[in-house]
Order: sequence, then C-alpha cells, then structure tokens
Amino acid sequence: MNIRDAEIVKGLLIDDGFRIADDGKGSLDAVLFVTCSVRQHAEDRVWSEIGWFSKLKGKFPTGTLPIIGLVGCMAENYKKEAFKRMPGIDLVVGTNNIGEIPRLLRKAFEERQGAGEGRYLAVSKKERDEFVYQPAFREAKDNSFVVISEGCDNFCSYCVVPYVRGRLRHRQPENILREIRVNIDKGINSLTLIGQNVNSYECNGTDFTRLLEKVDSLEGLKEFTFFTSHPKDAARKLFTVMSALERLKKYLHLPAQSGSDRILGLMKRGYSRKQYLSLVEAYRKIVKNGALTTDIIAGFPGETEEDFEATLDLLKTVRFNGAFIFKYSPRPHTRAAKLKDDVPRDEKERRHRILLETQRKISRELKDK
Repeated sequence: MNIRDAEIVKGLLIDDGFRIADDGKGSLDAVLFVTCSVRQHAEDRVWSEIGWFSKLKGKFPTGTLPIIGLVGCMAENYKKEAFKRMPGIDLVVGTNNIGEIPRLLRKAFEERQGAGEGRYLAVSKKERDEFVYQPAFREAKDNSFVVISEGCDNFCSYCVVPYVRGRLRHRQPENILREIRVNIDKGINSLTLIGQNVNSYECNGTDFTRLLEKVDSLEGLKEFTFFTSHPKDAARKLFTVMSALERLKKYLHLPAQSGSDRILGLMKRGYSRKQYLSLVEAYRKIVKNGALTTDIIAGFPGETEEDFEATLDLLKTVRFNGAFIFKYSPRPHTRAAKLKDDVPRDEKERRHRILLETQRKISRELKDK
C-alpha cells in the first residue's frame, strides 16, 4: 500500500508541474517520507532518515534545508506532535489527505521565499478522493499495484491500521477497471489488487469474486494476483473462482498470526486454529498446486512457551511456501497496547529466530521439489 501511495504522490506532483529528483540525498528542494506505522522499527527508520536531512543545513546551494514532509500512517499517528518530535518537518499529511500535497507544497515554498517558517497539517480526512488514482505515472514497467479498498474494520488487537488508514471503504468497480485499463494501455499487463482485506470487497452489487472475474476478462491483461486476505472472510467460493480464472495466479496470502487458539482470541482474529487449517485444506484441494504464504507474530503479550510451540507446529503442519515473521511491538491506540508486553526481548528474538529458521527450511524443501 505504501509503495502505491508513494507512486500516487509522485504522479500528483508530476501532473502539477513538479519534477522528481533522480537521487535521494542530492540537492533537493523537498523530500517527502511516505510512512508506515505497522511496526516500531518502520517508524524508527523514518525518524532516523528525517534526522539525517535535518543536519544538512549549509550543504544545499540555497543554504537552507529542503522542505520535509511526513506523509501517510505516521502523520495520522502523530499529527501535530510530529512537529515537536522532529522540528525539521514542514508538512504532516495523512493517508486520506494526500491529494492536498501539491497545494501544500507550493504554500510551503511560498512561505520559505517570504522568510517564513510555515508548517502545514492536513490529517484525519475520512475518505480519500478518487482523483488521486487518476495520474498516469507508474514507477514499475512490468507490474502495477491497484488499490481496491482502503482502511479496515477488523480492529485486530495488535493492529494500528484502522486508526491510521481509517474505516473500510471500497472503490467503485468501474473506477478500478478504468485504472487497470490505463495500466494495460501503458504496456503494464501484470497487476496486484491490494487492500488491507481484499476478500471483504463489496460495492454496488460486486463482491470480491465477481471483481476478480471482471478483471480476468480484460483484454490485454496477462496475469494478476491479490493481497491480502483475512481468514475469517475467506471461503470455498473464492478458491473455486481462483481455480477457474485463467489469468489469476494460483497464489494466496492468508495471515495466520498464531497457531494458538488462546492467542488468536487475544488478537481478536475471529477464527480458530481448526478453522484456519480447514481453510488451508480446502484451498489446496480446490486450487491445485496453489502457493500459500502467511504472516506470523512472535511474542504477543501473554504468549507462553506452549502457545509458541502451537505456532511452530502450525508452520510444520501447513508447510507454507513462505512467511513474513515479525516480533511483536506495541502500537498506539490498539487494544494490545493496554496489555502487559511481558515476553522478554531475548525470548521474542529466540522464538522469532526458531520460526524463521523453520520456515526457511520448509521453503527450501518446497522449492527443491
């Protein structure tokens, strides 16, 4: 989602007459950070990068710092506090306010020319304007991300997404298909449909499986996939459609997060281990030779050794093609942030390492088959 958001911002700026610099740390007039708040590590990297730019005064031809913008999830997370956290920031623009960036950037430049130090805050907009998806600029030439829905209503206890990207909204199917046609006309015939929970898509009588069918029928499209699915909304109907569609890749990302029913309950995931394994069985039966990947969190609050062993057993039982495995870190606003983060850091690292090593072994074995 952030890769696509950064591409959108570039497209909006190009259409407004701006030029994108070739390098990231040369003589820049402005630098915008499109940010993620899902993990603390992601935020720490952004603060570090902004700090680097904030030390550059005198190294630029004008003798001034570039205008610095904090865009996306961190802007929604910190709002006006971002200016206090990092005084070098000039713009703080939220996930649904990105359509305002060209105007705000011009205002910031005008303020600089007048020797002012104006700061601009644009956050908390409930819905993103559809026009942000209209610029024709695309970063990659071989594949494109297409947003079909924004935000999330699941409120998993560890996840900050509903608080920084807002409640679930679906784009009109005709707008999605129009954007895909733009890609195809540019010679990009491979795409990925994206959303926080794509298989909950429902708009004007078009559900997710019907949307997949409409995309599959587009002339000039070579292949496509989607990312990501929530187990509580996945069903045999989806797998049947996946199996039938010619251009749809036989690949499913189905985040498990834990193999322990107790931890899944604390996470507010809405399914049990048994239900998850039943989905996996149905997927593999219906989608022949379909690839399967997942997400896992190690060290969630209250996770015992028994809970961890249940997750490790899930990896060994399912034998995923790949997995994104993360150490738990508390996120602001979430329910889990109120729980005691009682798994010691070294224990999180141990569990994380064991899960990683196990999955890497499984991935290698499946690849060598």
